[in-house]
Order: sequence, then structure tokens, then C-alpha cells
Amino acid sequence: MDSVAERYPDKGLDLSTGSKEADHHSGTRLKQKNLIFSLADEQYGIPLSSVKEVIGMVKVTPIPHMPCFFKGLINLRGKIISVIDLRLKLGLEEKAYEPKKTAIIISDVNSLTVGTIVDDVNEVVGFTDEQIETKLEISSSIKREYIHGVAKADDNSLVLLLDILNVLEPEDLDLISKQVSAQPTSGGADFDI
Repeated sequence: MDSVAERYPDKGLDLSTGSKEADHHSGTRLKQKNLIFSLADEQYGIPLSSVKEVIGMVKVTPIPHMPCFFKGLINLRGKIISVIDLRLKLGLEEKAYEPKKTAIIISDVNSLTVGTIVDDVNEVVGFTDEQIETKLEISSSIKREYIHGVAKADDNSLVLLLDILNVLEPEDLDLISKQVSAQPTSGGADFDI
């Protein structure tokens, strides 16, 4: 499928992790680069170091008797990957997928590779320590342990920084791991990417 760089050539997304580099404006050090994406008109970020790649929305093979946020499996170049809908996992309203916007972020979570469906992938941004607030009093429908902090972007917008390792709880990971190991390694033609 087409990559984010192919879908958004004007944004020039750089998925290289380069986690520590100098900010050319102020001489301060960037804490970490984050992949910024949209869910329900809000901006979220996850550490770029946990992102393997971003792909466009593809056909997901559903698995019966699973939680509603678990959408199923994809075969990405011969590797079976579990896919979750981050909107549903975070308790947000379900939304139809948009072919040119909806993306799947492929990440490593513990020892498992997981695909996470998001509304849109926006950009890669590095935040300084001064831009990130981690001591938060949050009253939100999203569990507090899912949010590592809030970053103040250069345009004064706020980006919720997700702790992707906490979003998938141990029971979820165990369930997903069992489903992946139960699947054959060679998929049918409609199951391959």
C-alpha cells in the first residue's frame, strides 16, 4: 500500500528516529521526536522510536469473539499483524474509515508488532523539555495512565502524548498474541499486502 510519505509528499515526513538533536532556533535539546496523528479532531503523539512504519488503510481480516477495538489481522509482507482501532480502545466514538486519510501505524509493543488505526497521520515533531507538561490533572474519558504528557506545539495547539505501552493492557496483549500465533503464516491472496 502507499506510505505516508507517498500520500503526503508535501509534508515531508521523516520517520528516522534521531531522538536527540539540537533545535536550530534556541540551542536547546529536543527530548524526543513524536509521530503526530489525529483522532476525533484532537492531536495525539507517540514516540517515533516505537513506530516501525505507517501504511494506508487496507483490508483487515476480522476475528470473531474479540473485543470491539480489535479489528482483526493483516498480512504485511508475510508477517501477521494484529490491528486495533485506537478510537475504540480510547473510548471515542466509532467513525467510518476514509480511504485517503485513515492510516495504520505499525509499532512494536513489548515483543508484539501491532497495527493501530488512526484518523490521519500529520507530521513528525520534536518537542523540547520545556514544551512538555507531565504533571497533569486530567478529567477526560481517556484513562490517565494512557497519557504520558501534553506538548505545547509551536502553533499553540496541544498534543496529547500517548504512552503506547500502557494503551494495550497485558490482557489485551495476551489475547492478541494468542490470535496471531493461531494464524497460518501464509495468507490467501485477499489477506496479503
